Amino acid sequence: TVYDPACGTGGMLSVASEYLNKMNSEAELIGFGQELNDETFAVCKADLLIKGGNADQIKNGNTLSGDQCADMKFDYILSNPPFGREWKNEKTAVETEAKLGFAGRFGPGLPAIGDSQMLFLLTAISKMKDSGSRVAIIHNGSPLFTGDAGSGPSEIRRYILEHDLLDAIIALPN
Repeated sequence: TVYDPACGTGGMLSVASEYLNKMNSEAELIGFGQELNDETFAVCKADLLIKGGNADQIKNGNTLSGDQCADMKFDYILSNPPFGREWKNEKTAVETEAKLGFAGRFGPGLPAIGDSQMLFLLTAISKMKDSGSRVAIIHNGSPLFTGDAGSGPSEIRRYILEHDLLDAIIALPN
């Protein structure tokens, strides 16, 4: 299984499936995703249907305020969430879930309201199987450097490092 919490038109899900089929033509990758934008959601579903896939696991709606895969875990989580997107419209739902602590997605902390990237990262971490999953997320530099020591972003980074959830950071040049 593979999941993208900000799946857009489904490009990452499609490429993951194609890559797996090149490695093992017998394997089947089941893609799951959620997309906020109605138009890109429709393109994603149409693309999957055209390619003969099952589009039932692609959900429309806001992942941050209405996780439609709330109790699900996945083998792989891929995402290219929006950079610098505020989460003030989702503030009430996110803060309510954060009060659940580690019973929700946002137990390690909350980032600044001006950038939701780390909320998508925490969502991805919450979807990891206890037996092991792999996560690959594209971010700009913001999640690496924002927040003073002890702040939400700092505590999120601490959680990731102390729980040995980071294998690599790859920085690409401009």
